[in-house]
Amino acid sequence: MSAHTPMQLSISTKAQDGVAAMPLAQGPTPPMTPTIEDGTASTTSATLPSPNSSSSLSSVVAVAASSPPQFSNELEYQLDPKGRPIEFGRGAWSVVYKAFSSTRAEHPTRPITPPSSPTPASRLVAVKSPARRDARAVLHTEALILTRARSVLGSEHHVVRFHGFIAESSSIVMAAVPLSLSTYIEDQARLAQKNKTTQNMFTPVLGMAQWHDLAKKLVASLLWLHSNALIMHGDIKPHNILLQPQMSIDDDTDSAGFPYEPLFADFSSAYPITTSEESTNTALTALTPPFTAPELLCVSSLSSPDVAPTPASDVFSLAVTLLAAATGDLLLYPGYNNIQRLMMARDGHRVIDFIRSGDNCTRVPRNGLVEKIVKPAIAKDPAERISSGDWLQLAQTA
Repeated sequence: MSAHTPMQLSISTKAQDGVAAMPLAQGPTPPMTPTIEDGTASTTSATLPSPNSSSSLSSVVAVAASSPPQFSNELEYQLDPKGRPIEFGRGAWSVVYKAFSSTRAEHPTRPITPPSSPTPASRLVAVKSPARRDARAVLHTEALILTRARSVLGSEHHVVRFHGFIAESSSIVMAAVPLSLSTYIEDQARLAQKNKTTQNMFTPVLGMAQWHDLAKKLVASLLWLHSNALIMHGDIKPHNILLQPQMSIDDDTDSAGFPYEPLFADFSSAYPITTSEESTNTALTALTPPFTAPELLCVSSLSSPDVAPTPASDVFSLAVTLLAAATGDLLLYPGYNNIQRLMMARDGHRVIDFIRSGDNCTRVPRNGLVEKIVKPAIAKDPAERISSGDWLQLAQTA
């Protein structure tokens, strides 16, 4: 993780059990499933029928309706020199702790203990636990979403690995992943600024080949999430995308391409795409300007219990994430305060114009590749935004 703590931008929009919703904070939340993998965990995925078939929809919905798998291994939380649990990150609903998982104990969990040398069978994991009493239901719902995702073939290439749920503490156990996209963008932005020339000032801070490859990978993952796993993410942003090192490099792999496999993480705002006969609680739980689609940021949407993300709003959020990867700026609208950024985000279909009036204007040149890929995904009317399937075709052929 980066040496400094990123400011928090998330808004919690849900209030339960008499606890008021959290106010607008200062910047993007840290990644919810961080930071180091000391081994590769195997996950068995069930093969489902084609996502276009009614049987596929029924199968995936049935998985989401079931209980999440219980995590039965031993956990040994890691402590700092002062005896405090080491945190990977914090969000609106949760705290993520660093722990080792092992099968050597008969009991499913044990209290936090002083760190010891892990056994060869141990693996580093991230344990996401409630930060407040009304977060238990949110994390249980997230565990159901991750259960659904894990049941679909290929999930390990698109979503952070889910190892199980601890019901008594409402904790989610996931694979620890080396790096967040937000940290990678910040690091690359510093390098790009240091090495800026008249030749490279018109390309993304990641480099054009890396940015284009990242765009193709993320759009492909979004298509998988919507069409195969039947899930809306609801809070796509660089902080909720983790970067898994590629396990092997094929001879055909472009060495100039993006060197990581991006994985979606933090599904606390997600919900399943359901059949018309089903009913589900789709109220917003959290959102993050300026990565939230503008239709979700109007006053009436924020106060309505029935407003929820859609595939089109996920498309918008990913498009703005790709703009952040191009400009190197996680706030997108630098030099403005929170309220000003919120007002600009409500006019988010103009995000490219806003960027061109700022310090990073050269990174998104007119009629360039970045604009060509991003612009169809940020239309003001959600119905006019490109679908994830058509978007992938555009990204691959651009």
